[in-house]
Formats: sequence, C-alpha cells, structure tokens
Amino acid sequence: MKKWKELVLEFLPIVGCALLPLFFSLSYQINLYLTWEGAYRLYSGEIPFKDFGIPMGFCFWLIPAFFFKIFGPTLFTLAKAQAFINILSGISFRWILVNVTASFHTRFLSILVFSLTFILGLYWPQYNHSVIVFQLVALGFLFQYFKESSWRYQWLFLVASCFFLTFTFFTKQDGGGLSILIGGILILVYSYKIKDFKPVMISALSMIIFFSIAIIPFLKYDFSYWFNYGQEPHYARISMRDILTILLEESRWEKFYLALILGIYFIRRHKSTIEVSELLLTLLVIGILVEAMIFQVTSYVPKDNNIFFHAFACSYIFYQVQKLEVFNIQFVFTVFIFIISIWWSEKYWKYADRIVSKVMPTQINKSVVSINTYILEPEACDYYVDLSTWQESPVHSFRHVKMPASTVSGIDRFLQLRNQSKKISKVLNMSELTPLAKEFPFSTEQGPLWYHLGVGMFDRELNEYIQRIEQDYYDIVIFENIPLLNNFYPFKIREHLKTHYRLIDSFEAPRIVYPGTIEVYSRID
Repeated sequence: MKKWKELVLEFLPIVGCALLPLFFSLSYQINLYLTWEGAYRLYSGEIPFKDFGIPMGFCFWLIPAFFFKIFGPTLFTLAKAQAFINILSGISFRWILVNVTASFHTRFLSILVFSLTFILGLYWPQYNHSVIVFQLVALGFLFQYFKESSWRYQWLFLVASCFFLTFTFFTKQDGGGLSILIGGILILVYSYKIKDFKPVMISALSMIIFFSIAIIPFLKYDFSYWFNYGQEPHYARISMRDILTILLEESRWEKFYLALILGIYFIRRHKSTIEVSELLLTLLVIGILVEAMIFQVTSYVPKDNNIFFHAFACSYIFYQVQKLEVFNIQFVFTVFIFIISIWWSEKYWKYADRIVSKVMPTQINKSVVSINTYILEPEACDYYVDLSTWQESPVHSFRHVKMPASTVSGIDRFLQLRNQSKKISKVLNMSELTPLAKEFPFSTEQGPLWYHLGVGMFDRELNEYIQRIEQDYYDIVIFENIPLLNNFYPFKIREHLKTHYRLIDSFEAPRIVYPGTIEVYSRID
C-alpha cells in the first residue's frame, strides 16, 4: 500500500504540470507552424524525403501525427500531444532514478524540480525538446539494463536503449549525437567495470542495424541531399568559439553544478568505495551538464531549451543527501518541498497570475512612475510584451490558440477567397499559418518542409520557386516578411513577388518576438 501511495505522489507533479496548459488558451509560438505541417504531411500519408525535404529525421513528427489521427489536425491537438510527451519524459526521468536506487524522497523532490522547470514550460511540441525526451527513454532502458545484471534476457533492454538513441538522432542531430555519446561512454565504463565487452559489441551492432533501417529505405528519395550535410557547399552553423563564448560568458548554473558534483564525487571516493551504479549516475549527470552547455549553442531556440539539466543536477545532490537520512524527518522533507516550489515558481505563476489578475487587477496610472509605467512605449523595446490583446480565431484548426487580432481577421479574409468565382488551385504558403492548407484547402508543396534559406531549403529550391513565380505558376502566394531574421523566408522570393504578382492583403504575423507581416499576393491576369 505504501508503494502505491508513493507512486501516486510521484506522478502527481508529472501529470499535473503536463495537463495544466490544456485548461488555458495558449498563444501562438515560434516554430509551431513547422510542427503542425510535418505532422499533417505524415497524417496525410506523405513520405519524408520524397514528398517533403527536411535536414533531419522525421521522428519528431510521429507522435503529433498519431494524435492528429485520434483528435484531428488542429493546433490544439498539438498541445494534447505535448501533454503526452511531457508525461513520457517524467516517467522516463523517474525510471532512471528508480534504477539507481534513489529513495522515494529523492525521487519526489527530483521529479518536482523536473516538472516545474522542464515540463511546465513546454506546452507546444518542439524538436529541441522531444530529442531530450527520447534521450530520457533511451537512458531509462539503459539503466534498467545496468540494474538487471542477472537476468537472462538483460540484453533486450540494451537493444531497446540503442533503438531510442537512434530515434534521438533522427529527431535532431545535435541532441541525438550527444545522447549517443553519453550512452556510449556509460556502456564502455560499465563493460570495463564488469570485465565483459559484450555490451559494447551488442550496442554497436544494434546501432548499425537501426541506423541502416532509418537511412537505406530513403536513399532513393534524395536523402543524402536533404540530411543536413548533403548540400554543397556546406557551411558549419556552429563553431568552437561560440561554445567557449557561451560557456565563459553564461552557463553559470551548469558550471556551479559541475564543480559541486565533481567535489562531492571526489570526497566520496576518498572516504569510501564508489559502487558502479553511483559511478554511472555521476557520469550521466556530468554528461547531461556538458550536453546542456553545448545544446544552448547548437539549438538556441527557445532560449531556455537546455533547462533539463537542473533536475539531473538536483537529483544527484538529493541522492547524496539521502545517505544522511535527513529526509526521514518529515519536517525537513516538507521544507525541501516548500523551497523547491518557491524557487522554481516562474512557470506556474504565469498560469496563476491569470486568475490572480481577475481578483487583484493592476490599476495603471501613468502619472505615477512604477514598474508598469516607467517605459512609455514598452512595445518598442520588447515586441508583444503584453499578449492580453491577442484573440482566439473561430476557424476550427486555430481554435483555443491566441493570435493578434489582425492575424485573426486576416485569416478570415483569406478564407473568403474560396467564394470567388475564379478557381484557385495552386497556392504557395510561405508563412507560419500552415493550417490554412486544411481550412482552405490546398495541396502542400512537394519541396522543403520549411523555407528558412540555408537551414530548411537551399539554392536549388530557391531558384525553383523564383522560376515558378516568374512563370505565374501559382494563383495565390502567402508570404511572411520578417525583416529582422536572416532569410527566415527568403527575401529574394518577396522581391520577385513584388514584380510579378499583385499584393491584395497584408496583416500581422502571429509572432511574440521579431515582428513580421503576412502578405497575400495574387497572380496578375
């Protein structure tokens, strides 16, 4: 009975933080358009690298596409998919802690940190987040393999771990590559400690097989061109200097945790023998901290997408504290819960503030200088700092998602084009409003999944689109102009649209940062 009670208590923060966003209207977020379209294409039966090109694997879109099959291809379905992904991440994190024999108190406090820092801030699917979740699943299987040393079929856990490590790589290469590196080091150390290198051979063979399955079927579909390094010339988008700069200018928490954990480990090693399970946990946490430092350079959107390291570092500290048996004192354990809840409050306060603001509304008096009035035009400093003016669209695919009022009315005007007598069959949508393909409807392009020049599309595709525009191939072109971003949508496309097409409408893009304008162009007859 006690174990069931503990299990329920451990799952409460995971499930609670995962489901909480579903009870609120959510704001349109950066890269949400990409998540929707990739899932929609898989949902529609399209084949990656054949019907659409991406410079990474397609594993990120599998869960959202599955949820589209269940709940329909709407934006809010993606929030439901993310709730599932968040629960999966929490379960996997707990699984790792169980396999290193962390006590209930250590598990609960660690899960609380994980839920408040990592889960609660993620309500839309992001590949930079999903790759970490699949890494956690892989590590869960790996640490189960380490634990089940006497079971005859122990190797099945290792094979399953290798499968999900492969899954991470074909979700996002940087996070996936770091996941494989961490997993490989853990397997090598474990093999050395038990004086048996079968785990190394099994994992190497498994990875070769899984990588072959993920690559060979798509080689006939231009896989080598699309998969990140296939374009000539290839320009590296990161450098060692970038990593050193971020490491030395920022990364304060990571460096603090790293110094603390190394200090604890060497003190423990000096005083007593370190068990293999504790050594593997130490290596894992150090690997996660190093990964977080690199990840913030290679995957810099959103800004805090490497925040997963807090829970791992704290879990290691709690793991050491449990040896002192102070958690057995209920008062101490309660104080820890209170401190964690207050310390990591910024994400749940965003939801609580929506309720508090109705009870305690802010009365802004510009004649009194305060935190709310000392800047006369806050929007000039921080675009859309206040999202209170955003609205929900009545259009089915956009329901429960807030956008600027201009965007909402612009969507309505665009959908009215369906009523024109002239048939509109060919539409090019270079904007973040990808669900228009379902609502209008029109066929998605056979080409890049997204149009960021040098990232999601390249010169070959740019020239093809320019040629089609010059030949009046499209009836309607929707183009999003974001002047502050480097060819997020290619500037050359807009230049040719101005020459060969007629601008019939424009409205705000649903962006929280780096403002943009969505322009609707019609072919000149």
